[in-house]
Amino acid sequence: MTDDWRLEGYRGELNNRHFKHVKFVSTPKNDHEHCEFCFRKITDLSMAGEEYDNMGYVVYNEKTKQTNWVCEKCFNDFKDMFGFKE
Repeated sequence: MTDDWRLEGYRGELNNRHFKHVKFVSTPKNDHEHCEFCFRKITDLSMAGEEYDNMGYVVYNEKTKQTNWVCEKCFNDFKDMFGFKE
């Protein structure tokens, strides 16, 4: 394993999962998500003065009945390590 701070607390829940690369679309109940690894904001809203992505990789979690988002950088950094698929 690596000593990358982004892996603290990660327990393999997303290993070998198929993700979709999509643009985030806000809803009345949710205007952003955060990367599961680095917590970078993923949104389609203009966030003055904030760094954010408007696209990311998403997978539906059957266990929690919610989506999990991974930013493009973390997806590319960890896809081989954790077997992420597109």
